[in-house]
Amino acid sequence: MTKNIILLLFIVLSSSTFAQEKDAAMAAQNPLASIISLPLQNNTNFGIGDTNRTANTLNIQPIYPITFSNSWVLINRAIIPIETFPDFSKSSGSITGLGDINYTAWFSPPGGGTLTWGFGFVSLWPTATDDMLGSGKFSIGPSFVLVNMTEKLMVAAIISDWFSIAGDSERDDVNTFYLQYVATYFLPNKWYLTTAPINTANWKAESGQKWTIPVGGGFGKMFKWGNMPMDATAQVFYYAVKPDDGPDWQLRFQLKFIFPK
Repeated sequence: MTKNIILLLFIVLSSSTFAQEKDAAMAAQNPLASIISLPLQNNTNFGIGDTNRTANTLNIQPIYPITFSNSWVLINRAIIPIETFPDFSKSSGSITGLGDINYTAWFSPPGGGTLTWGFGFVSLWPTATDDMLGSGKFSIGPSFVLVNMTEKLMVAAIISDWFSIAGDSERDDVNTFYLQYVATYFLPNKWYLTTAPINTANWKAESGQKWTIPVGGGFGKMFKWGNMPMDATAQVFYYAVKPDDGPDWQLRFQLKFIFPK
């Protein structure tokens, strides 16, 4: 009898631990989660232009949520890009520096159930250290997030559209549509399968040159470094639609630090 009780307690505790780990893994993937985190996302694009050049962007992405007394949450997300881009004015070589900083703020109301949402604005700041690394314009526009969570699957979409309102008058105006959809299927032991391509449209480009649409995906895992929860992801994308001078494919690695509030 005693052995059976001990066995039952072990099963219950094991199930509870697995559920907590799964909840943590799911929360880490949710763009509206009230979790302080610091993702470091490295994107390498291959096959750019006629000379098949390579570009690299390291996005430093601090996320800081603020919860108000009425349970609304303000999600503050910055994307600070460190870019290395081919110098097409020369036969070889590249330019490395800071790109335009992206700041997004989403308000998410309190709610229950599987569906959550948020709305706010996106802004791009002309912080690039070289003209090739940025637009030279300050841009702003609306941004929306939808997230649907089930026991094993999270599906989300981030939709934004920004347009330039200030900046260098000699640079081209900006009007960009942004869609990132995310689908994550959770597996045992904090592993998961995921796809999170970034689709964009440059509304100022000529016909046939507006859209960039990658397809692909990868896998990830949550783990601990000491007492700090972390999350690592690897994905590969092929550009099914792109401008003539766009890349052929992309390799993405992300390491996310998660901090308790």
